Amino acid sequence: MRDLNMMEIEAVSGAGLFSSLSSAVLGGTFAGVAGAIIGGMHGGDGGGILGIGSIGQLVGMAAGGVIGIAAGAIGGAMIGWDDPDTVLSLTTQFITNVSNGSFQV
Repeated sequence: MRDLNMMEIEAVSGAGLFSSLSSAVLGGTFAGVAGAIIGGMHGGDGGGILGIGSIGQLVGMAAGGVIGIAAGAIGGAMIGWDDPDTVLSLTTQFITNVSNGSFQV
């Protein structure tokens, strides 16, 4: 019996399932947070009926969070943990930018 190389191991049924799922959870979590931040910032830009726009911000935050979770989970599952530096660097860069106040849209 011969040894399998990495490409053959990944082709085995279910071999990359855990890496895709864990990357999807991480990507969905942080993309959902980013979507909620962006939706909350720009959801009430129209002003609303009374010029407050709080309902628009609430809807923008909820919709941005849901869209961010879906897009981040799909993107995270596609990237996977084959290159963990990519997933972790994107996540740590986002956390650093939010905590420094330099998160720009």
